[in-house]
Amino acid sequence: MIVTNFSVQHRVAVFVLILGIALLGTFSYLTLPRESSPDIKVPLVTIAVPWPEASPEDVESSVTVPLERELKNLKGLNEMTSVSVEGASIITCEFDPDIKVEDALQKVREKFDIAKVEFPTDVEDETISELSFSEFPIMIVTLYGSEVPVLERIAEELEDRIEALPGVLNVGINGGLEPQIEIEIDPEKLEGYKLPVNDLIAKLRGENVDVSAGGVDTGSVKPSVRIPGEFKTPEDVESLVIHTVDGRPVYLRDVARAYLTYKDPLSYARRDGKPAVQLTIEKRAGADIMPITDAVKFGMKEAKKEFPTGVDYAILTDESDNIRNMIADLENNILSGLVLVLLVIFFALGLRNALFVALAIPLSLGMSFFILQLMGVTLNMVVLFSLILAQGMLVDNAIVIIENVFRHIGLGKTPIQAAKDATAEVAWPVIASTATTVGAFFPMVFWPGIMGEFMSFLPTTVIVTLVCSLFVALVINPTVAAVFMRFHKPTSSPLKKKVEGFGGKVIAGYEHILRLGLRFPKSSLMGAFALLVLTIVVYGSLGHGVELFPEVEPKLAYVNITAPEGTSLTKTDALARVVESRIPEYDDIKGIETTVGGTGAGNPMEGGADATHVARVTLSFKDQEFRTGSPGKFLDDLRPLVKDLPGAEFEIKRQSMGPPTGPPINVEVRVDNVAQLPEAMRKVRKIVEDIPGIIDLRDDLKTGKPELRISVDRQKAALLGLNTQWIGNFVKMLLNGQRIGGYDDGREERDIIVRLPEAKRNDPAVLDSIRISDAFGNAIPLSTVCTWAYVGGAGTVRHKDGERVLTVSADVANGYQAQVLLQEIAARIDAEKATMPPGFEARFTGENEDQEEASAFLMKAFMIACLVIMFILVLQFNGVLQAGIILSSVILSLVGVMVSLIVLSQPFGIIMTGVAVVALAGVVVNNAIVMIDYINQLRTHHGLELYDAIVEAGKTRLRPVLLTAITTGLGLLPMAMQFSFDFHQFKFVVGGESSAWWAPLATAVIFGLMIATVLTLVLVPAAYLVTAGWSERWRVFFKRVFGSPDELSDDQRDPPHDGQPSAKAEDKMPTLEPDVAPAFD
Repeated sequence: MIVTNFSVQHRVAVFVLILGIALLGTFSYLTLPRESSPDIKVPLVTIAVPWPEASPEDVESSVTVPLERELKNLKGLNEMTSVSVEGASIITCEFDPDIKVEDALQKVREKFDIAKVEFPTDVEDETISELSFSEFPIMIVTLYGSEVPVLERIAEELEDRIEALPGVLNVGINGGLEPQIEIEIDPEKLEGYKLPVNDLIAKLRGENVDVSAGGVDTGSVKPSVRIPGEFKTPEDVESLVIHTVDGRPVYLRDVARAYLTYKDPLSYARRDGKPAVQLTIEKRAGADIMPITDAVKFGMKEAKKEFPTGVDYAILTDESDNIRNMIADLENNILSGLVLVLLVIFFALGLRNALFVALAIPLSLGMSFFILQLMGVTLNMVVLFSLILAQGMLVDNAIVIIENVFRHIGLGKTPIQAAKDATAEVAWPVIASTATTVGAFFPMVFWPGIMGEFMSFLPTTVIVTLVCSLFVALVINPTVAAVFMRFHKPTSSPLKKKVEGFGGKVIAGYEHILRLGLRFPKSSLMGAFALLVLTIVVYGSLGHGVELFPEVEPKLAYVNITAPEGTSLTKTDALARVVESRIPEYDDIKGIETTVGGTGAGNPMEGGADATHVARVTLSFKDQEFRTGSPGKFLDDLRPLVKDLPGAEFEIKRQSMGPPTGPPINVEVRVDNVAQLPEAMRKVRKIVEDIPGIIDLRDDLKTGKPELRISVDRQKAALLGLNTQWIGNFVKMLLNGQRIGGYDDGREERDIIVRLPEAKRNDPAVLDSIRISDAFGNAIPLSTVCTWAYVGGAGTVRHKDGERVLTVSADVANGYQAQVLLQEIAARIDAEKATMPPGFEARFTGENEDQEEASAFLMKAFMIACLVIMFILVLQFNGVLQAGIILSSVILSLVGVMVSLIVLSQPFGIIMTGVAVVALAGVVVNNAIVMIDYINQLRTHHGLELYDAIVEAGKTRLRPVLLTAITTGLGLLPMAMQFSFDFHQFKFVVGGESSAWWAPLATAVIFGLMIATVLTLVLVPAAYLVTAGWSERWRVFFKRVFGSPDELSDDQRDPPHDGQPSAKAEDKMPTLEPDVAPAFD
């Protein structure tokens, strides 16, 4: 091997390279940015168009529909969804994965510019942005222990400090109260002075100004001239002269009241029943989360020293803690697996050889960290698990190389010559085995969509690590072995004798089983495939079902409350308090926090301008090692305590790991006539509701808040010089308030607003008496030009790909399978189709859609992986038969996967088990490659007969085959058992969120690899024996069809595979036992 020979000859350079890899790898690992989950970048573009106070129906017809009409023609658009709510239209465009986000944003902006010419004139500026999952809050800090105004003041001070920290994008405040000066006008008093409201507002705006009047030149200096007129206090406002009557001044206090108050709250927050204010902290894209959160925590500790007595803070969520726990969990699994691997190698190869093999692990990982950093990859849960998965595999090459070098030294060669010859002997099988593993993982790099963005880090990391391990095995391991390896004669220590004795018994037992399998090769093969079919049938009959991702014990859980649209903040808060009161005492709960209204209460896409009808109660649980019970069971017990509360819908939701997915039950309903859509949706809801196992049933049909509709008499208004827009803005001012300026409270500018007193602005009858000025300066009652009446309002309007759609969603109770329930729902809907409106269509989306897409992709990935492996094997062995034998071991590895699911009573995980099957396709072939390659060498280069070559190859390669399989399995064992040693605190750790989430994948790989190894050691030799004569039959067939092979030149002929030695046969092996056990079948 040229590379190996060069490295062995330049040993000093190789040792310098080792030092460089160690330094760069350590530096890269310490400086890699940490994240809990991968920073998913998918072409998702969101367009938010505000239209204050507009109804959902008006938003739909005037904004959403024109915009969708343009957007639907975009090239590469995969899906378009929209919600039209009160005061806003929000459209989300999902593009094909191969579309760059920058291109998608540009295309959307171009289409928006075309559509906006149809918008109403008072539509406000749009926001078009990429939907980045990295911009969600990385930390939520809750202040509590005093009145809300005090907490608000502290929160505003902290907001400025935190936003000044490097890497912080934004700090939001939930539950606070913002100060303002409010001017409450008295309509009766204004009527007594015949003073129109619009004249009063004009007067206030003209006085609350700060005018810069240039400067004057005095000769020596040129001072600026300023006329300050801004109000400072409510008293300044009340002292303003606004009118005169018979020469007497009329002050503002004569017709209105000015006072310092707070803006109407949009949200409430509580912690453990006490008023609270929340700070939500977002980081900039690409910023390292760890130093940001460390700086926030330090700043909070320092700031607490200045807090008033009784005020304290709590951290509700902290992604950095999750990352630290996750990284510590996965690091402990890596180190625990590493210790187990080294112990096995130590007992099998001795201490020195074990150290040679172990060298491959830190060097391969160091190179991987350096390359991953160059690629811009962060250290997240997927990358760390990928390293655990690769950890056992990356020593496989080193084991084969080191074990073979040691054997050659035992034959009397010098260490340098042994390193060259031994590496050359197994180099191509090692390269082929690595190539097959890389080929198996490579198709997963092209996994589409959000799921693919999340999981693509797994194949990328594994491929990088395996390529690095191949470099270490071919360059560094032989060089180190050439310098330090020595052959020691067997010692007579008791431990050594026991190990050798045990090893001899293992080889003898294996030889007996192998010869038995070779006596009945066809029966052995048929029995193995029958076992595969049997395990699949048995698993299917057990009914464990299918899942997308495993469900683990949550650290956070939410009770989402959705009242009818239009419900006041006070009423929604009362519902949240009832939920709080029904939560039973539970030792594992660390805290209970509630947010009512605002975007913090639920999905910001649902809130619109005024989300007073939603609330969220958040339960935070203790860390797993301190829990005494199961949070999941607690949530199951909590559900019946809140589900029957009247006045709202309740959903209990766990914090989940992995990429975002929809509900397990999600039925989208469409019909031709949108007026019949609610009727169809209600029928579907009734069908779903009647099926056992359905929990948290909900739909998105919103009746909308009641609407007070004011009708303008356009003819009368025109005669008075007025129009609908002017009157509408005037009414808006009376009810919601109108800003006439601001004042400086010493920290920032606050608003000054004018509006009616609360009692009057909530009484529409006041509109009959309020006076306005017409275009001619006359004061006239508002009722002269308009009338009012209550009508039903429209709720949120949803579109998908430009069509109105309503959705019925639900979760699945424990003990039930979503797939079974979906089949039952589909059957019942089909039975009721005759009663549905024309054009009725029910589509199952959500988690089911994600599951089908992932399943379809992984099936393609598995087939492509098999084709890639087959191609590599054909190149390696220059034939199809032997490649087919090796590939059959991939199919038989499914036996182990099925056995793991049966023994552990686990559902078939589309993601975890599916990835395990694809991964096994590349792993299990390695041992078969080494086995068949050595059989070929014994036959072609050493002249052994077929049967003897098979037996001798099995005995010789037993140790490396077992070692590679055991080390890969042991590397994953701590993860699968969820039991590891904490090397930071020197204690054993049981459980962990990351371990529990990845355990099904690790378990499937271990079982599949172990059973596939046993089958490889027996069935691959049996298959080789059965097919050995087939190549001769094929040659005879092609001779008859295409002519005699004698016409081929010598270099075009295939090497003999029928037991005949080649013309270039080299040193003969020692004489073996004769073939005393011919095959009986």
